[in-house]
Amino acid sequence: MFTEILLIGAALLAPADSTPRKTLAAHRLAPSEAAPVLDGRLDDAVWAQAPAATDFVQSRPHAGQPATERTEARVVYDGGAVYVAMRAHDAHPDSIAAQLGRRDAGGIYADWLHVVFDSYHDRRTGYRFSVNPRGVKMDAFHFNDGNEDDGWDAVWDVAARIDSAGWTAEFRIPLSQLRFKPGAGEQTWGLQFGRDVARREEQSTWTPMAPDEPGFSSRFGVMTGLADLRSPRRLELLPYTVASVTREPGGGGDPFYDETAPYASFGADLKYGLAGDLTLTATINPDFGQVEADPSEVNLSAFESFFSEKRPFFVEGGDIFQFGVGLGDDNSESLFYSRRIGRQPQRGLSTDAQRPYVDAPQQTTILGAAKLTGKVAGWSVGVLDAVTAEERTRYLDAGTGRVESVVSEPMANYSMARVRRDLRQGRSAVGAVLTGTYRFMDDDPALLFLPSSSVAGGLDFRHKFGANDAWEVSGYALASSVQGDSLAIGRLQLQPQRYYQRPDAEHVAFTPDATSLNGSAASVHVAKIGGKRYRGGLLGLYRSPGFEVNELGYLREADKVEVAAYGRWFQFEPKGAIRRGDLGWNLYSGWTTGGERTFTGANVNGSFSLNSLWGAYGGIERAMGGLSPRSLRGGPALQTPGSWAGWAGFWSDSRKRVSGGVETSWGADDQTDGYRVWLGPYVNVRSSSRLSIALNPSISRSRSATQYVGTMTDAAVDESRYLFARLDQTVAALTARVNYTFTPELTLQFYASPFVAAGDYEGLMEVADPRAGGFGQRFRRLDGEARACDGFYGVRATGEGCGDAAGFAYTVGNPDFNFKQFRSNAVLRWEYRPGSTLFVVWSQGREHYAADGSFRPGRDFRRLFGMDDAIDVPATNVLMIKLNYWLNL
Repeated sequence: MFTEILLIGAALLAPADSTPRKTLAAHRLAPSEAAPVLDGRLDDAVWAQAPAATDFVQSRPHAGQPATERTEARVVYDGGAVYVAMRAHDAHPDSIAAQLGRRDAGGIYADWLHVVFDSYHDRRTGYRFSVNPRGVKMDAFHFNDGNEDDGWDAVWDVAARIDSAGWTAEFRIPLSQLRFKPGAGEQTWGLQFGRDVARREEQSTWTPMAPDEPGFSSRFGVMTGLADLRSPRRLELLPYTVASVTREPGGGGDPFYDETAPYASFGADLKYGLAGDLTLTATINPDFGQVEADPSEVNLSAFESFFSEKRPFFVEGGDIFQFGVGLGDDNSESLFYSRRIGRQPQRGLSTDAQRPYVDAPQQTTILGAAKLTGKVAGWSVGVLDAVTAEERTRYLDAGTGRVESVVSEPMANYSMARVRRDLRQGRSAVGAVLTGTYRFMDDDPALLFLPSSSVAGGLDFRHKFGANDAWEVSGYALASSVQGDSLAIGRLQLQPQRYYQRPDAEHVAFTPDATSLNGSAASVHVAKIGGKRYRGGLLGLYRSPGFEVNELGYLREADKVEVAAYGRWFQFEPKGAIRRGDLGWNLYSGWTTGGERTFTGANVNGSFSLNSLWGAYGGIERAMGGLSPRSLRGGPALQTPGSWAGWAGFWSDSRKRVSGGVETSWGADDQTDGYRVWLGPYVNVRSSSRLSIALNPSISRSRSATQYVGTMTDAAVDESRYLFARLDQTVAALTARVNYTFTPELTLQFYASPFVAAGDYEGLMEVADPRAGGFGQRFRRLDGEARACDGFYGVRATGEGCGDAAGFAYTVGNPDFNFKQFRSNAVLRWEYRPGSTLFVVWSQGREHYAADGSFRPGRDFRRLFGMDDAIDVPATNVLMIKLNYWLNL
């Protein structure tokens, strides 16, 4: 804390940035001047009254050199909008890349023009508006002087046109879509223009953006001449209605089955500009039926899977709510994981003789959610609150023949507040964060396994220093507290994040009657973030065993101390055949808070691209092994062997109609024959200016000599037995995307992803001495002691057969699996007027599981698509129509 106080004091006393910056004066439209007509011709008289931004400079490939083609940009404005005209001169207009694509399709092959406004002029943020020569739009919000939120969508207009001199673009950006401090008098904004020339893979900007200097918005130029900007009308309403019909397998005596199940709903989104610079965004009964499904997977670890957020309400403008707590590249761990809101109900209800049919909801209904974001007195503010409904699972009571229901998820409130104060013109900052979850339990004893409330929060800081702000130190200090019945707190103590029940852990102990769980966490990162050749840093992280944020965040592990160091050498300028390259190294080690070393490792890695725009990357890693406190799922720490791993890949020239590459990774364990190999080729095809196809197949093959199977109780000695086996696993998958663009406003997207995974277990083993150095001492094979029966294995029988007379010490189910899944959807999207959209969505899903460890791709894919008479895998089909209408009131 003392160090943080010193840093804040240094930030307050440091001089302001005095770096000279390019300046452009915006021209205000006089009452007698007509606003530009958006036709891309740039022949409006007002454009001659506005000064031009010229002399664009390359950022790549030759940073600092003049752009190869001349670009001009002008800005005019009135009381309702900002207008931008850009002329992209081109000596070869027939070579301009002009691929059609859906909105925000940044991966298409095209030239682009960009304009970015730092309307707060805080040198930390920016609103970017981009267009290609066919009128395809992109927009994004930039934050933290380098991060990008491409889920941000504004309502704006643009027209683009190719002519004999190159191409042009005219933008109209309503002031209601920007955030600034209104008032009388003149104000300044940060301003940047950019241009991409696809055939040269050249990027140029109005103000230089040297790759060896850190930052993004802090490098912008200045726009002056903005006078008397009044607060615009900022009430936007987006009501929607949705109708769908679902056909899925079922039947028999299931009272909940409807062969053709209709559904209809309605709701609305709202944005309202409050006093000052605050914006309220709210949603009532949101629907996310047009969102692409999550990828398929088989998770055999102790940890919960992480899936990225795709729902528009939570994606758009979510920058202020991002608070990562991971180390280095592990950016999934966070205080705020929005997918907790609307999650699948946590109380499951299985079928049995008393409940032959169950109808369980697949997600929790979000009744409403609201976000308050903006700036107040120099503070960036973000407040989010969401309320989810009580969900009930219905079932048929076989005894009475009546349909009954139980609560599967209680009504809950989720909230987060984030404030941050920028200092020294955005070069330093201090902030605070607070998250909370509250459940309305209503004294239902069946829900006592859920915490009643959870709170987490703390302070963070960031400070840049050194020449050109090339160094930065950042960190945070957090605390958490979870309240609930002893059943809920006991469940948290036993979860993989901490495993308080470990018999060999002296620094933690399970407390069965506890009604709260408290913890803390802290991190510090010192890094050289700029420089022409070398960058690097040191990181440290601490989490107490009781640190818990998973009610609203995402945390894989508590009870840890980690340190890491890294460095990287860069070549930014073309040299010989190499266009750009880098070479780096990483060192890292971790312990539990009780001092048990869990891992130590190091790797070297690098990448390069050629002047031909082909490129490659690769790396090799050595892990020294350590004690794993989680491998035995609550048992003693297990000694893990060291391993070697590597990765590599290459990509081809993306300017070609057919491009692609190959990615691969591998690993090999010490002491055993365990290995991992993954191969993922990919290909992108632009068959025309409207049609693009992307295929990403992958296949992996792995062998784990020590795959956890289960923890069994040996009745003869009343002891826990930790059962492992050798697992041979194969996974084959394909992700296919087809995009057809009729116009920039009318697009058709098709997504399909078949997935097959098979795992064959053999050679059951018990853990003999978990901390022994050799594999043979740690595990004892059960050859001759395990008897294969129908669907299970019996261990150490005293009698014959597989029934009760066998006298097994314990039994374990057959863990072999063959899992097949197919997910697809087709989305027709028509933006029939700015901000208003019609979606027509068809989706299909198929799924099948068998206790069969064999992998036969021909058989498995035939069965998945219903082409095998032996097994029928019926499909679930959903047809949905969704219409929204944007109102600017």
